[in-house]
Amino acid sequence: MTRLQRACALVAALALLPLPVSAQSAPVIRVLNLGGDGGSLGAYALAGGFFKKYGLEATVAGTSSGGAVVAAVVGGSAEVGFSNLMSVAAALGRGIPITIIAPSTVFTSKAPDIVLAKARHSPLRTGADLNGKIVAVTTLDGEQQLGAEVWVDKTGGNSKSVRFVELPESSMAASLVQGRIDAAMMTGSYFGQARNAVELLGNADAAIAPLYISGVYFAATSWVDAQPDAARRVAQALRETAHWVNTHHAETVPILERITGLDAPSIAAMTRSTFAESLSVPELQPVLDAGLAYGQLKVPLDTRAIVAKALIYWGK
Repeated sequence: MTRLQRACALVAALALLPLPVSAQSAPVIRVLNLGGDGGSLGAYALAGGFFKKYGLEATVAGTSSGGAVVAAVVGGSAEVGFSNLMSVAAALGRGIPITIIAPSTVFTSKAPDIVLAKARHSPLRTGADLNGKIVAVTTLDGEQQLGAEVWVDKTGGNSKSVRFVELPESSMAASLVQGRIDAAMMTGSYFGQARNAVELLGNADAAIAPLYISGVYFAATSWVDAQPDAARRVAQALRETAHWVNTHHAETVPILERITGLDAPSIAAMTRSTFAESLSVPELQPVLDAGLAYGQLKVPLDTRAIVAKALIYWGK
């Protein structure tokens, strides 16, 4: 064999060897968010370079319903999705094979980023005033509806008499003004944008508990089992992003402007979402207990097992 033949053979052999990690293609992750501040941790992670930092090629898209996110992740059109905890818990209760990999939003009664709104000058005051009325939420049988139901009952009303309808947040303010609905659960982004047309009816989610994790990121269990390293990288990127957003509101304003279409002064006036920097059973339990009591969750879930599985990816 000539020197040239030996060199060609060596090159051919080397071409068959596995590439080093740094030279391999980064995992491509499709992330599905909801709109507004609280539903956009994935968008913050993309814009802030955190997915890149953890070796991921991510794309982030948005939709208007937590139920639609669950369907997309289970159907394989996205690897990771954000939804309210109640919708994810209900899916788990029905045996749908999904796994929570990271917490996202935290509801705190001191700085609520979701409120029950009404049209300005509406005479509605208490839950009793909502008996027989129409209340809009982004996802039927989700955490927004749960908060409204608990608030109605705790303020003298009968939540079973309330008719809940599903609407995208972008149309809630107009629907309130036009009288097509009586109240709506609105996030800080949209409530702040429509302050000339709507006003606060109640801090509904505080009726569940003063503090709890309200939203999570999850993936299909089959994908998590097949790609545990990619799932861990996604969760770690989201965890670092959560701390960054919580402590860098000014730097995230341009990102939120692109997400919501709000201008900087409007964002400065709104209540910003808080993102989870811890994950524990007590932080998940209030929503699961209320969901079971109100029939949105048909069977009790093992919260400890859910948290233990998530911590494999998100960490302690």
